Amino acid sequence: MQSMKPFVRFHLRPAFVVLTITLAGCGGGWLYSPGLRIRDADRQFDAAEAFRITAGKDTEQEKRHEQVKRKKALYDETYNAYRLVLKADPTGKYAQRSLWQIAEIYKRRYEWDKVVETYNAIIAIAPSGYYADRAKNGIADICKSRLLIEEEQRKYQRHRALYVQDNARENYDIAAQALYEVAESYEQLEDYSEAIAHYQRVVDEFPEHEKASASLTKIGYIHYYELYDYVGGWPAYNKVIELYPNTYDATQAVRLLEETGDTFKEIANNQAEAHKRYHSMKAIEWNQSKQARGTKSGCLLIAQDEYSPPHYVDIVHFITASCFRAIGQRWEDLRNYPSAIVTYRLLADKLANYTPTAADARYQIGRLYQLNGQFDQAIEAYQELFDKNPESTWRAEGIYQQAVCYRGIREFAKAYEGFKAYMNLGSNAEYHREAEKIVRQFETDRDGDGYKFYVEQEAGTSDQDPDDFPRSKS
Repeated sequence: MQSMKPFVRFHLRPAFVVLTITLAGCGGGWLYSPGLRIRDADRQFDAAEAFRITAGKDTEQEKRHEQVKRKKALYDETYNAYRLVLKADPTGKYAQRSLWQIAEIYKRRYEWDKVVETYNAIIAIAPSGYYADRAKNGIADICKSRLLIEEEQRKYQRHRALYVQDNARENYDIAAQALYEVAESYEQLEDYSEAIAHYQRVVDEFPEHEKASASLTKIGYIHYYELYDYVGGWPAYNKVIELYPNTYDATQAVRLLEETGDTFKEIANNQAEAHKRYHSMKAIEWNQSKQARGTKSGCLLIAQDEYSPPHYVDIVHFITASCFRAIGQRWEDLRNYPSAIVTYRLLADKLANYTPTAADARYQIGRLYQLNGQFDQAIEAYQELFDKNPESTWRAEGIYQQAVCYRGIREFAKAYEGFKAYMNLGSNAEYHREAEKIVRQFETDRDGDGYKFYVEQEAGTSDQDPDDFPRSKS
C-alpha cells in the first residue's frame, strides 16, 4: 500500500443561480430582499466549503498556494455577502443567522476572539432562542477547550522534562498522552491547523507510543472529513500503513484508501459522462428548436453520440441525472455535504425543465442541509420544493422533515402546523404515528394556565408552572 498512487484529481465547479436585481429610484438603490441576500450568501458559503484543494503540499507547492488563496477569497466574498444582509437589516429575521455564518468563516480563519465577539453579537440581538443558545454553548466550548489546552500543555512540558532527566517510561507515557490531549482539544475547538501540528508532534516525539498511529489517523481524518483536503489526508493514512503496519489504525487506513480511491474514480467517471451527455442533450434540444421554428440559416449542433434514437433527449436526460445523483451520493458517502449540495443544486439548475429530476434534487438539498445541522437552510430548501414542485412524490417527506427542522430551531408554532399538515395526509403516511404523538404532546397544557405546550416552548416559559406563562415575559 505504500506505493499507492494519489487519488484522481478533478474539480467540481459550483454554479450560482443568477439573481435578477432591479435598479430603482434616483438614488440607485438595489431592490434586493434580505431573503434573496441570505440565500445568495448561503450559496457562496457552500461553494467556498466545496472548493477543493487538489495540489499536494510537497509536490505542487505553488499550485497549492494558489488554490488555498482562491479558497480564502471565496470565504472573503461570502463574508462580505453576509455583512450586506446585516447592513440591510441589522436586527431582522436573518441577522442572527448571518452572524452565525460569519462566525463560521472566522473559524475557518482560526480567529477565535472574533468568533467569541460574533457570538456575543448574536446574544445581544436576542438573549434567548436557537442561535443565542448555540452562541452561548459555543463560547463555553471555546473557554473549556482553551483551559484544557493550557492544563495539558503544562502537564506535557513537566513530564517531558522529567523524561529527559530520568528516561522513565511513566513520564514518557504521561507526556505523550498530554500532548495528544492538547491536539484533541484543538480539534474540539475546530482549530484544525494547530490540531494537525500537535498530532504530528506526538508522532515525531513519541513514535513508540500507542497514540502515534492514532495521531496519524487523526491527521488523515481532519483532512478528509473536516477540511475536505484529500490530497493532504492521503499521505497521513499512508504513513500509518508504512510505520505501524500491524495496528488496527493501519487496517482501517488500508480499507479507507481503497474505498475512497474507488469513490474518486467513480465521481470522475460520472462527471465526464454527465458533461458529455448534458451537452449532447442540449445540442439535440437546440436542433429540434430550430427545426420547429423552420429556421434554415446556421449550422445544426452535433450531439456527442454516434446515433440519435427516438426519444433521445429523454434517454440522455435520464443518464445525465443518474450521473449527477451518483456524484452526489458519493460525496455524501465521504460526508462532504457541501460538495453533495452543490452537485444537487447543479442538477436542479441544469435540468430545471425536467420536473421529477429537479424535485428530487431539491429534496436532496434539503435533506443534506438537515443532515449537516443547517436547519434554516433545510427549511428553505424544502419550501423551494413545495413552491416549485407541489406535486412531487417527495412532498410528504418534505413536509415532515421541514417540521422537524422548525422544531430544531425552536419555532414550535410552525413545527406544530407542519406536523398537523403531515397528519392530514392520512394514516398511511410513513411517519403518521410519530407526527400524531408530537402533535398530542404539543397540544398538552400540563400546568392548566391556558397555554399549550408548544406555545410555552416557543416563548421559553414552563408548562409545569402555572405562574410562568408567555404573557409574564412581555
